[in-house]
Amino acid sequence: MKTKTILTVAMLLACTIGPIVITLAYESYRTQDLTAEILARAPERGNFSPRVVKVPLGQKVKLRIRNVDTVMHGFAIPALEVDAGEIKAGHYSILEFTPEKPGEYDFYCTVWCSEFHLQMRGLLVVSAQ
Repeated sequence: MKTKTILTVAMLLACTIGPIVITLAYESYRTQDLTAEILARAPERGNFSPRVVKVPLGQKVKLRIRNVDTVMHGFAIPALEVDAGEIKAGHYSILEFTPEKPGEYDFYCTVWCSEFHLQMRGLLVVSAQ
C-alpha cells in the first residue's frame, strides 16, 4: 500500500511540475538569441517595458516586441528604418537589424492605442561596448 501511495504522489508531481519545467526550458531555448524583449502596454497600464534598451554598435540586434495588452500596438525606430507594423493583442513581432552609428534613437508606438498614445515611447541606446 505504501508503494502505491509513493508512486501516486510521484506521478502527480510529474504531471503537475513536469509541464511547467518543460515550458520554461523551451522558452529559455527559444529566446536565447534575443538581444532584448520589449513588452508593449498602453501608457496608463505600464507603457513599453523596458523604456531604455542598450545594444552594441555594429552587431546584429534581435528584438522581440510582445503586445501583452488588450489593444493593438505598433513599434518603430524611424531613424534606423525599423518598423514592426501592427502587433495584435497577445502577439509579438521579431525585428532584426544592425545599428551602424552610435547614438540614442527614439522608439514609439505607431498604432493609436489610448488617449495617452503619444506618451508611449522609449529609447534605444547604441554604443561601442
